[in-house]
Amino acid sequence: MVKVIPFRAYRYDKAKVGDLSKVVAPPYDVIKDKMVDTLQSSSPYNMAWISKNKPTGSDNDSNNQYTRARDIWKKWLKEGAVKQDSKECFYVYGHDFEAAGRRLFRFGFIGLLELEDFAAKPPAKGPFAGVLQHEETLPKDIMDRLSLCRQSMTQFGLIFVIYPDPKREVDSVLERYIKNAPLLDVTDTEGVRHRLWAVDNPTDTKKISELMKDKYVIIADGHHRYKTALALSKENPGVPSAKYRMLTFVNMANPGLVILPTHRLVQNLENFSRQKLLDGVKQSFEVRDFKTREDMFAFMRKQSDGKRHAFGLFLNDGKFYVLTLKDVSLMNKVVPDKSPQWRSLDVAILHSLILDKVLGIDKEKLSQGTMKGEGYVIYIKDVGDAVDEAIRSVKEKAQAVFFMNPPKVDEVEAVSRNFEIMPQKSTFFAPKLFDGLTMNKLT
Repeated sequence: MVKVIPFRAYRYDKAKVGDLSKVVAPPYDVIKDKMVDTLQSSSPYNMAWISKNKPTGSDNDSNNQYTRARDIWKKWLKEGAVKQDSKECFYVYGHDFEAAGRRLFRFGFIGLLELEDFAAKPPAKGPFAGVLQHEETLPKDIMDRLSLCRQSMTQFGLIFVIYPDPKREVDSVLERYIKNAPLLDVTDTEGVRHRLWAVDNPTDTKKISELMKDKYVIIADGHHRYKTALALSKENPGVPSAKYRMLTFVNMANPGLVILPTHRLVQNLENFSRQKLLDGVKQSFEVRDFKTREDMFAFMRKQSDGKRHAFGLFLNDGKFYVLTLKDVSLMNKVVPDKSPQWRSLDVAILHSLILDKVLGIDKEKLSQGTMKGEGYVIYIKDVGDAVDEAIRSVKEKAQAVFFMNPPKVDEVEAVSRNFEIMPQKSTFFAPKLFDGLTMNKLT
């Protein structure tokens, strides 16, 4: 059982801050390098001033990026740049976007979830319920978000969770509000349209809470933020509002729910050999080469449609390769302690049979890989010109790039229900939820 309740969100006052597209921002883990300056220069009220306040060489315990973010937040409140809604609401959050050549609309609702530890076993009785995780997390990212939360005592970013509702009972309530004029309507630099509506009728908010009681939720994006909220709640037992976390809930049956692949760029390996890599993978994989990336991706999709496990590979030797697993039972010996569902994940097969077994990139070395460019593996989200950039990187300095087919929602659900977690950066639920649509102040 999960407890989901409406709340009185703090939202930007357009009369004070002006163009709302200038103040909302991507989540903190997407904002990097020059993007920080771009967002902060767009408005003194841009959310990046809080979520990505810059550290300085003179930072200390009393004056640092987190205390500065806290002071900015207090200033916004005092100036009336953000105001609290007068009624408890759920908020419909909708995205219009393009993926794989299709125009899609994904929507869910923003509400508060009563925090609970991740489920570790099925309930003794009743329907399957609780909060499930599906990916590895890195401790340093948790400490970063916890430091911000301790200072501000406010939830600025959204956590993305999915839940089962095949009859679409909750969606049917939300769809009625989508017909109204939105509270917010902005289009980001990637062409994604973000809209927000308030579900403010007490009858409907009560119905949504009731419908969610027998559900379980799986964290799709935001594991670090959820663990941060758990830690903050335990640190503040006398603050009732800290027992809740602001989330966006999306039905697994929502037609706009898609997962995009995250590719793996390999670098910094000593004594790396293209031929040794190819010879190594041939022990477990059928290897075919193609002249173009388009042919490679087409064959990868064909193999996936045929329920086979396949990866693309580029080595800057004039060819594009597809590696198709010969026999999934090979995973039984490598990871005998994992479930059949985990062993049949593409990302698990790649990490176990190629990255670890052939290239020697074990779990410890994987932990050194980040989105910033260090370590042995860089994770490349399949958006924009990411594929072109990855190929260019191999031509210039990196050693190889492995291309993935997108994971499936039912794979994420199956692994999560087994109380297992997928390797880090296994999924990319697109598009990202922006910060600044709703904020939840804890004190």
